[in-house]
Amino acid sequence: MYRGLWNFINRYMDEGHAVSVFLPVMIAGWTAAGVAAGVIGCMFFGMDIMKSLAEIVCAGGYAGIILGLFGGAFFLYRQDL
Repeated sequence: MYRGLWNFINRYMDEGHAVSVFLPVMIAGWTAAGVAAGVIGCMFFGMDIMKSLAEIVCAGGYAGIILGLFGGAFFLYRQDL
């Protein structure tokens, strides 16, 4: 997944600017995925989404930081830019 997004971004811009686009896209994508998973989980278990919204957004933020920022940074580190 990381490589596919990296290749897609590199197709449309040079490598110097691609890093500046890659990490924010990864953070936003993983945050959105984390929030969506939390909302789907609340609906599946019949919980009130509005009461659990703070926990859902917090979990989505952690997913964005850990998987998006750190995962993207480790991916770029291995790319030998």
